Amino acid sequence: MEQKIDKIIRKFMVFFLILVISAASYSGFFANWAFRDGAEAMGFTAMVEETAKRPFVHRQLLPQTVKRIADALPEQTQEKLEAKLIKSSSIGKIYAKADIPREYVIEYHLMYFFCFLAFFAAIWILRSLLCEIVQDKVTGTLGAMFFALIFPFFEVLGGYYYDIFEVLFMFMAARFALHGNWPGLVVLAPIAEANKESFLFFLLTLYPLARSHYEVKKAAGITLGTAFIAGVTYLYIRALYAGNPGDMADWRIKDHLGSVWRIGSYFNTTTIYGVPLGRGMFLPHMICVYWIVKKAWHHLTDAWKNHAKLALLINGILYFMFVLPDEIRDLSLLYVSFIILTAFFIRDVIKPEQNKATSEN
Repeated sequence: MEQKIDKIIRKFMVFFLILVISAASYSGFFANWAFRDGAEAMGFTAMVEETAKRPFVHRQLLPQTVKRIADALPEQTQEKLEAKLIKSSSIGKIYAKADIPREYVIEYHLMYFFCFLAFFAAIWILRSLLCEIVQDKVTGTLGAMFFALIFPFFEVLGGYYYDIFEVLFMFMAARFALHGNWPGLVVLAPIAEANKESFLFFLLTLYPLARSHYEVKKAAGITLGTAFIAGVTYLYIRALYAGNPGDMADWRIKDHLGSVWRIGSYFNTTTIYGVPLGRGMFLPHMICVYWIVKKAWHHLTDAWKNHAKLALLINGILYFMFVLPDEIRDLSLLYVSFIILTAFFIRDVIKPEQNKATSEN
């Protein structure tokens, strides 16, 4: 009996620890950006009313979900809930950036709750993924918590609710691919693509994991099949909002060429957690990333190495062509590879004997 109680308490402590760190990170993100309230191009109201500019308007998974939930409520329930939220909402009191429209007060609170739930679920799934790959629960937990804490730094030039769901879907997809669960990916593909179009490219990076389960033709067929489903979903959503203002993408190659030579761009800071810390291509951070990759790369299996290389190739091209300099959030295809490498690096630091045993083998 005592052992069962001990086991339950330990599990609760891990759950509570991840819950608190997820809440702290989400709070840091939301305090900085909220839901881009008031912005005509991509703000909350514009997204819910589907008047936002392209390509922001394409990311409709969550806005349409909360709209349908709110509309499904009985009219009397809606009125009571709206009155209660307008009178006693804590979101508007806590966050200065939050500007909750009265006509969408229910939808706003639903989106806030779903975003936090998605972020917590993403970190929990990431912990499970890392524990399995690194084969160490302590390291897996620390790696997942580390990602939770640094996530707001990826969003310092522009924070968007769909980035939270993006990491959730990518971590889910990585777990599905690791276990060869391609039916799960088929179901996930259109849902994740409706959230953000980058998921199509992430699916392509999973080919090496498919190859570890199947022969070449089947692995290629599975990868291209899921990418096709995502592509059709994207084209359908794109057609729905073809009349919205805005361009599909902006060319940024010239911006990157100019940024490379500006010394100041490597020392930008942010105050997400209340103190000045590095942001974007902050030079000390880049040195740390290089060192983590250098020290932990040998731990990856061939499948994960090839996944990382594919992600770097695809994301690198997209980043330099279409993304503003320092916009780290648009290197999201590399999140999974980076955090796996980071988890191995952490394990080698706290348990050097495991690194020695791996090197000897």
